[in-house]
Amino acid sequence: MGEKLIIKAGEKLIPHFAHRSNTTCSQGGEGAYHEKGKIDLYQRFRNQGIEVSLEQYLPEIKQRPDLLIQIENRQIPIEYQCANITTSELIKRTNAYRRSGYYPIWILGANRFQRLSSQTIKLTLNDQSYIHQFHSTFPLTIYFYCSTERQFILFQDFYFLTRTKAIGKLKAIPLARLDFRLLFQRMYLDMSALKSNWQYERKKWRNRPVPMHHSKETAWRKWLYLHQFTVQDLPSFIYLPVRSQFLMKSAPWIWQTRLFIDLMKKRSCFSLQEAVDLLQNHHLDPSQFPLISSPSNPIEEYLQLLKRIGILKAETEDSYVVTIHSEKM
Repeated sequence: MGEKLIIKAGEKLIPHFAHRSNTTCSQGGEGAYHEKGKIDLYQRFRNQGIEVSLEQYLPEIKQRPDLLIQIENRQIPIEYQCANITTSELIKRTNAYRRSGYYPIWILGANRFQRLSSQTIKLTLNDQSYIHQFHSTFPLTIYFYCSTERQFILFQDFYFLTRTKAIGKLKAIPLARLDFRLLFQRMYLDMSALKSNWQYERKKWRNRPVPMHHSKETAWRKWLYLHQFTVQDLPSFIYLPVRSQFLMKSAPWIWQTRLFIDLMKKRSCFSLQEAVDLLQNHHLDPSQFPLISSPSNPIEEYLQLLKRIGILKAETEDSYVVTIHSEKM
């Protein structure tokens, strides 16, 4: 504990707080780090005149949220989660809240926060289940709080460039400036930042060697070779960023290549359902993301991107025609 945050700023950087290299907030679990954070948030919201209770027992669901906010006729449980719990436990607890009419917010301890740059973070597969989206037009959001440095971190409108690396709008807020309404504000990623980061990642992906312990990547490259392709041979529309990538088990280039080779090169037209069926083993169950109100379909999102750039055109509402001859792909 007691690590210092440093301020990073410059002509090419948005000013932000960051931990020193190779450090993270310490003390996870139900220890002092968690207890201090819970009390910090309780006192901060209470000082704003918000009706809030600490560890109030809810007998109808036999749960005791860290905080319970009362705003008009709505109650909002807030869980400050520093220790790892299973995704099934998160789903169980969240669904229990919702069945009883509560709208929970989960805030992760910043001991789980892994910054990679001013706009990118690493989100483990487990932590991705804490992504919030209050309605279909609200940006994807995840919350962190560091009770050591008393910093609230908001990460919004993000895209996964790999299975765990995400770029989005990142904001660090000192506890003294935290307003409860900030939990529901909307921040959006500059599309030029997405484009430049995606292009960098794509170039790196095309040229990097694959470590032997990356079994999925190795198997995919062998499969690619059997279909007489190398990574360098793939068309430019492979590995496009889609907002709902987190709903896929595979990296974007793996499932997008499968669509390209097993469907688009073999068929002049196909339906959305055929594409979904082809990738059924690559798709995660949306129920693993209980804080997202209406999950998007990443496969449909990708096909719409291909339609926008002229690779496909819509034949009907749910079917597509390939507009580029297979020999030119």
